[in-house]
Parts: sequence; structure tokens; C-alpha cells
Amino acid sequence: MRKFINYIFVLGIALIAISCAKPEDPSTGKMVVGEWLVDEAYVSGQADDSDIIERLVIERDGNFVLEDANGVLSVGTWSATETALTLTGTGEGSETRDLQIVTMTYSKAHFVQNVSSSIAGDFEIRYLMNRFNGNNY
Repeated sequence: MRKFINYIFVLGIALIAISCAKPEDPSTGKMVVGEWLVDEAYVSGQADDSDIIERLVIERDGNFVLEDANGVLSVGTWSATETALTLTGTGEGSETRDLQIVTMTYSKAHFVQNVSSSIAGDFEIRYLMNRFNGNNY
């Protein structure tokens, strides 16, 4: 009987210790991993349906695949902070895309890309994305 009481006591202490542990806040690096589809895009505040980016796949191993509306793929590596997602392309003629993270959850993302071009000037692209098989925006 004494062993049984000791067992219950140890189990109770373990349960209290586990329930008092503070849960870890999700990081942007964990939330961004997955397949994302562009729901809406805005160029300089105007709705844009040209699908500059159509699909973005962020993989856990640090790689990404970016697909535009024409099915053209860009691949490379990614890194994320709490406020930015950087996509660094690999291969000839590839580019680095710096996306500001406005909001990020496990099912929705809002990114802003500032672009500077000698032909078009400076402009901003906003992407509202849904995780594939997630809820609509």
C-alpha cells in the first residue's frame, strides 16, 4: 500500500511540473514552413491579378520553390526572422527577394516586397497568402 501511495505522489508531482511548464511561442521560422498560395496581390495599392508569385513552397531543410502564373519555377534557400523572409535564388540569373512579414499565422500570411527598378521605378507588392488546404483569406 505504501508503494502505491508513493507512486501516486510521484505521478502527482510530475503532473504538476508538466502543467506548470510555459508553452513555447511559435517562431516565424516554424510557421512559414509549408505550401502557400497567393490569394490576393496588390501592386502600389492597386489590386493585381498578374500572379507575380502564384505558389511558394517553404521546406524545413532551408530550401524553397517559387512558382509564377506561367509555371516558371525559382529555387533556392530561405531564412526568416520575426519581421522578414529572405528568399535567395540559386543558379544563373537568380535574385534575392526580401519580404517583410506584416502578419504570419499557421494558415495565413501577409508579405510586402519593395522593388526598385530603373524602368518602373520604386513600387511595393503586397501578397495575401493562404496555406495550401488552409482557410481562405
